[in-house]
Amino acid sequence: MANRKAQREVNNLAEDLGPYYSQPGRRDMSQRNRSGRGSNRNNGGVHGEEVQIWDEAKASFNDLISGINADNDNLAKLVAMDKQAGTMDSDSVPTSTMREMEELCRSGVKKSEDNINLAKNLTERLKVLRAVVVAKEQAEAPPAGPSKRSTTRDSAAAASLYDFDGAGDSPVPSPVAGSSRKHGDRSSNRDRDSIPPKADSVEPPGSTSGGAATSAAINRSRVLFSKGDEVAFKPKAVNGEQTSDWILGEVAAVLGEGKSRRYKVIDIEPDDQSKQKEYRSSASSMIPITPESQASTLKDYEPGQTVLALYPQTTTFYKAEVHGTTTPGKVDLKFEGENDSTTLQQVDRRYVIEYRQ
Repeated sequence: MANRKAQREVNNLAEDLGPYYSQPGRRDMSQRNRSGRGSNRNNGGVHGEEVQIWDEAKASFNDLISGINADNDNLAKLVAMDKQAGTMDSDSVPTSTMREMEELCRSGVKKSEDNINLAKNLTERLKVLRAVVVAKEQAEAPPAGPSKRSTTRDSAAAASLYDFDGAGDSPVPSPVAGSSRKHGDRSSNRDRDSIPPKADSVEPPGSTSGGAATSAAINRSRVLFSKGDEVAFKPKAVNGEQTSDWILGEVAAVLGEGKSRRYKVIDIEPDDQSKQKEYRSSASSMIPITPESQASTLKDYEPGQTVLALYPQTTTFYKAEVHGTTTPGKVDLKFEGENDSTTLQQVDRRYVIEYRQ
């Protein structure tokens, strides 16, 4: 019974630690939420106090595993002796056998109690580690920048409702009721395959590549989106702030026709969870996301290509370099700013799209 309690303590670690928990023997993938992404970039791992705590936790984990294994071996030996004694007459069971079985029982109780204490101590140590890491991320988080969506996008919410400037868009901070969806429930007969990286479509007048950029922008503006389409879109930067990130959204409504065609786009996961933001956008500042039902038709990217990709556990797209495809339907990527890390991120192919600034 005590042994089962110890194992339950270990199993509860995942729930207690959330994204900071990982199974032994696996390489940890970077786990960063959308608001804290910047604090983990370019550091090559954790430093300082958390390193010491983590090393101690790993040692405790090994002790716990060894303790549980020893307890299981002890129990297996006791069960085997009990079966053997069961084949004998009660009067013919050797006294030495009974004494050894009693010693195994006492030893098993002690091992189980030790394992329970080890599991509890390990849980507390990892909770402390989590608190230290979270506190450090909050302390190191920059006040503004491309990895801090909340500051940029809260300012963007004050923009004019109809302030369109070609490739720009203006947010409307109004809640949208009844908006819900599931990935892959769209259907479309359009070719939405992602294309190789292109140059930025916005260039100064007179640039030698201005004609090509203008042509690319026109082609993008001809893409027609429908209500319910999943897209990557880029809210307009306002008040001289740094350009915002590409974020995951859903087309909530189509406004107008022809050249005046605009879209209402919902942020899939707003920074303020109590309020779902709605943005006005144009086709030139949106990138289609291939429906899940058509994901198998997408072509593989070549290693070395520059793309935009949805960072794991976030709703934000970042610049990344393709390293290959080792798992069907996923792309191995190294995100910009993580060049000091040997860990590659895997992203669903349909969330790896053409690179735009």
